[in-house]
Amino acid sequence: MTSKVWEWLAFYVLLTSIGVFAIWLVMQVFAFRTDFAYLQKLKKDEVNYEVVWGQLLLEQSALTQPSRLEQAAIKTLDMHAPDQDELIIVKP
Repeated sequence: MTSKVWEWLAFYVLLTSIGVFAIWLVMQVFAFRTDFAYLQKLKKDEVNYEVVWGQLLLEQSALTQPSRLEQAAIKTLDMHAPDQDELIIVKP
């Protein structure tokens, strides 16, 4: 083979290598952008879950206040504080 053939062969090998590298690079950038978008979505979900968690904690504290429990016991269970004549004191 002559040197001209080797030059053309080297040129085509180099051109093919550059093309393969360019395709690989585009695929890597696409994968990075896809993963980054997914990460951003997860971070947004995390913030939303933290907000909901805070609201649930506030609701829990409101529902477990003693005055609310007392009102629920009076309305739902017909409970009341005992009168003096209803008290029984047991001595040991």
